Amino acid sequence: MKNLLVCLLMAMIGASATAQTDQKEYKTFVKNDHHVYYCTHNGVTVVVDPTVDGLFEPHITIINESGHEFLFEPKKITAQAYGIPGNTYKSTRYRVERLLEKGDTLGFEKDVLTIYTPEKYQKKASRTLWWAGLITETVIASAEAIGAQDSGTKVVNELQREERMGDYRQANSEIKRYCENYWRANTIFNGEEHEGFIAIKRIKSSHIILDIPVNGENFHFLIDDKKHY
Repeated sequence: MKNLLVCLLMAMIGASATAQTDQKEYKTFVKNDHHVYYCTHNGVTVVVDPTVDGLFEPHITIINESGHEFLFEPKKITAQAYGIPGNTYKSTRYRVERLLEKGDTLGFEKDVLTIYTPEKYQKKASRTLWWAGLITETVIASAEAIGAQDSGTKVVNELQREERMGDYRQANSEIKRYCENYWRANTIFNGEEHEGFIAIKRIKSSHIILDIPVNGENFHFLIDDKKHY
């Protein structure tokens, strides 16, 4: 019995040591001359792609080959940025590129960044579209006023109005479609691949840190938006 307890204790110590030394290997591949970040661990692959809409709207793909399903909750994703201690100016606080490129993160502070919920992102996108439409209407109205006595100008203005309103309607359709791809909670079954995007409140930085909890593991990415092939 004593020998059995010793063996169990040694096994627990060995398992603990293995867990402590277990390091995920983070890699990149090239897409359109930019780096895409990914990591595979325990049958789960997480891919972070900032090449489509930039650093603050990264696309995330999760591939489940773990042998079982799990619930993925995007609301648990956190985003941070390195800031310069003592510097509170938004325009310069996050200018840490040279040191980060050398792999030096000592002495920096971390700021938690806001990640929009799908509902808040929808409202933000709709407001942006509304202002764009208002500006378009203002520009067209000004052009019509300037060329009010010129029938040729009126025809051109009307064509421009139709073209710009067509662009506006297309942009509205694109925003609705894009919002449908915003990450929401999903069960990801074995052998399935899910993808979506999140939107992060912008700051003046080319680096962010993403912590993405998946299937009981945390995937920790330092994303460099200016990292080119």
